[in-house]
Amino acid sequence: MRPRFSPTSAAGAGIGRSIALDLARRGAAVLVTDRSPADARQVADEIDAAGGRAQALQLDVKDAQGIRDAVDATVALAGGLDLLFNVAGINIPKNVEMMEEDEWASVLDVNLTSIYRSAKHAIPQMRRRGGGAIVNVASIAGVLAENRCGAYSASKGGVVLLTRNMAMDFARDNIRVNAVCPGSTRTPRTEGYWRNSPTGKSEMAELCPMKRSAEPEEIARPAIFLASADASYITGAILVVDGGMTAGFRIPTFDRM
Repeated sequence: MRPRFSPTSAAGAGIGRSIALDLARRGAAVLVTDRSPADARQVADEIDAAGGRAQALQLDVKDAQGIRDAVDATVALAGGLDLLFNVAGINIPKNVEMMEEDEWASVLDVNLTSIYRSAKHAIPQMRRRGGGAIVNVASIAGVLAENRCGAYSASKGGVVLLTRNMAMDFARDNIRVNAVCPGSTRTPRTEGYWRNSPTGKSEMAELCPMKRSAEPEEIARPAIFLASADASYITGAILVVDGGMTAGFRIPTFDRM
């Protein structure tokens, strides 16, 4: 894989980090962006030490000019931009009655509006190179509603539909747009949640037929597949990667028969 790559955020940890490292191993030049400059630098150094090509950039995806600068930095680093991974996401677990308006706005800004911003500036660069691929990280909460997470579910549902919309609009430019919908995934953020809920981790695992959470690499690999030439006829796809969590429901009495 020789395309250029610009994640818009969250490449310093979790799923974004795994995507950046895997892409670099496959030969891509990687712009590692994260809200934490130290985390971005650490991943870029890891890529450089392994013989890859990377640059670190501090980025808050709520900053429209920052996203424009990230796209420009990718072009400067690699001579063009072929791939874009939108990974950034936050959750404030409150129902709509309890959530303040600024909290609602923040979740939608990071999870959904940032994808509009990054795509707006990346697509012209991809068009100049004859095409490209965008992969958005949504969530199973965008496919099925998640209790106490109204803003998160609304934002991720928006990611699903925006992905399909962009796939239709830019197929003529040879730009493919797809999304992955992770289920429960073991990342620094989710591990932080479980520290505040001693039984939460086991309860979440019990909801999954595979009885465990995904490792970040298990989400990164399907995301990279969607960006690769092996997926050259796939656009508008929403790939659920959740260990079977949304496959169906169990009737407890049947398990005892």
